[in-house]
Amino acid sequence: MRIADALEVRPGDVVALVGAGGKTSTMFRLADELVQQGWRVVTTTTTRVAQDELSFAPQQVGFGHGMYLPKSLPEQLSLHRHVFVFTKTEPDHKVRGVRPAWLDENLAQAPFLDVVIVEADGSRRLPMKAPLPHEPVIPSSASIVVPVISMEALGQPLDEAHIYGAEIVHRLTGHPLGEAVTSKTIAAVLIHPQLGVKGIPPGARIAPLLNRVTAETLSAAREVASYSLTDLNINRVLLGCVHSRDPVLETRRRIGAIILAAGESRRMGQPKMLLPWKGTSIIRRVCEQVIEAGVYEAVVVVGRWRDAIQMEVDDLPVRVIVNPDYEQGEMLSSLQAGIRAIWHTSDACMVVLGDQPAIQSTIARQLVECYFQGRGMIVAPSYQQRRGHPLIIDRVFWQSILDLPPGAVPRDLIRANEDQIYHLVVESDSVLRDIDTPDEYRRYLDESE
Repeated sequence: MRIADALEVRPGDVVALVGAGGKTSTMFRLADELVQQGWRVVTTTTTRVAQDELSFAPQQVGFGHGMYLPKSLPEQLSLHRHVFVFTKTEPDHKVRGVRPAWLDENLAQAPFLDVVIVEADGSRRLPMKAPLPHEPVIPSSASIVVPVISMEALGQPLDEAHIYGAEIVHRLTGHPLGEAVTSKTIAAVLIHPQLGVKGIPPGARIAPLLNRVTAETLSAAREVASYSLTDLNINRVLLGCVHSRDPVLETRRRIGAIILAAGESRRMGQPKMLLPWKGTSIIRRVCEQVIEAGVYEAVVVVGRWRDAIQMEVDDLPVRVIVNPDYEQGEMLSSLQAGIRAIWHTSDACMVVLGDQPAIQSTIARQLVECYFQGRGMIVAPSYQQRRGHPLIIDRVFWQSILDLPPGAVPRDLIRANEDQIYHLVVESDSVLRDIDTPDEYRRYLDESE
């Protein structure tokens, strides 16, 4: 996955990179990706960067202490598409960048460019850092801020030889000096208001990048992401290695499960969600499988049988909400109620049928991983070319679902966006099995033994 896609960079964005462990590489890699789209990109710094790193920009423009916007910049951008701007070179082979207020006034709204990318922090080439009192130097126009940490920090001793500002990290997180950095330490640094998210302008989307993730550190990076996403200020967490052909392995976001359990069970003749299933009930079994899949939150949408279902799942980390229109017997109204319940906390929803107890948590987890890997805005399981449940729907489609009139069916919207669907081929027909009749219940229960 490209960095630009993972961050969802749009024309007019000002992207600020802070932290340590790959800021400069990320800046120039992102610029290259946008140039390949035909965009005009200005890169710069509000601190200093090594002069030899400017070779990654096809053109550099220095303009001294006058701080006037170079008249040649629009022409240079038209010709080269990517220009690095700075004020002056210094004796230690570094170049000094621009003041953040100057960037806000001269570049953030400039009509002759599409995106500004700014390195807004220093790091001494160490994998993780704590900002000094005057850092970071983020322009107020920043719309996306990317705190960067290299997973090479994992296991390193917390000292000044390995971690920039180790004493500050120790004081603010409580991690002992000299002891190995853990995934919880990295997450604590990322989300601490005086560390990873220090000085970020209100309204900017915060998208940490865990760089230099390897097969050996992928599990730990996922833990860091999970811890970090408990802070609702964090929009998403990127896992990857910016020097790789595909620089982003995964974009971890919040997925909220919507478990549809408001049906009247008319064909069953009794509330099917409460029927026994392998030592528990159908609805409890479904909830347990969804929780094991690693979703951020789960809501169970109920109707007539609210109290009984609440008792079945009362000790599980799920919320039970009522669909006020459950008597209409439509899946749409329950899905709409579920979307409203997670609207402010999740970025995608996993739509789960409450009468699908044979579903496997491994399949649900695979769907989650496919979404994180950017395979599709909608991810659905497919068994023998038949689409089943659960499926994941990105929030970009949520408003369209809420706008559907009574009597409409969600699958019509899904069919209208076939080009956005990734089908995960599975070898289990459990994705097709929901229970509607007594015969289906007995048969599926026998086959599951």
